[in-house]
Amino acid sequence: MRRAIAIGALSVFGCAAAFAQAAPRPAFEVASVKRNSTDGDTEPKGDSNNGRLSLRNMPMFVLIARAYGVNFDQVAGPEWIRTERYDIDARFPPEAKSDTLWPMLQDLLAERFKLAVHRDRTPAPVYALVVAKGGPKLQAASTDSKTRDKCSGKDSQLTCVSRRSTMATLVRNLPRWMSRDWFDLPIVDQTGLEGTYDFTLTWTPTRRADDTTGASDPGFVSLFDAVQDQLGLKLERRKAPMERIVIDHIERIPTGN
Repeated sequence: MRRAIAIGALSVFGCAAAFAQAAPRPAFEVASVKRNSTDGDTEPKGDSNNGRLSLRNMPMFVLIARAYGVNFDQVAGPEWIRTERYDIDARFPPEAKSDTLWPMLQDLLAERFKLAVHRDRTPAPVYALVVAKGGPKLQAASTDSKTRDKCSGKDSQLTCVSRRSTMATLVRNLPRWMSRDWFDLPIVDQTGLEGTYDFTLTWTPTRRADDTTGASDPGFVSLFDAVQDQLGLKLERRKAPMERIVIDHIERIPTGN
């Protein structure tokens, strides 16, 4: 799946002297929304700075996932949302904060694509991160440790060092540390572990989760084995309730700019 910039969502509320009343949500001052006409193999790109949000070659499911703050595989809708790509250029007011941009995108998608959605939770196949037999092999983060994640490669192996990492951070990082679409299922934290930890994880990257090329090499370490042997955790296929954004209605062609 393609990567997109991530900006959090924030609801803004205000009140009048006599009534508690929702303040108007910030909106883009002007926005251009067009279908992308370039080669579909071109990488999606996005950034926001100097009062401008620029998104290029973005699949619709990525736009919806980021607008509503869910993972890409938590968007349910017609097949074309994974193939049709769009370009968005939008200016936002100077007073708008960066963490309001995705709620503003929700409104833009509703306006230009007539997007209507609802949320539900349904059991779905996942990789559950659980504590392995023998217990976790994690070191509690020191009080002076700073939060950071850094990966480096040497020979055929990749080593990622995490400082002050929670289990929620780890399940977000694992797909980021692998090649695109390496994990065929979402990852959820079912360890029950709280707090922050320092750890180092070293393994042999492969093209797919089931790729055993090079397994005969004494230095070969699969990610699944590394998580279990080095962290005392385990990735298991299970079913778990997953929140989804379900599309009730969406138009394929955006309305005029």
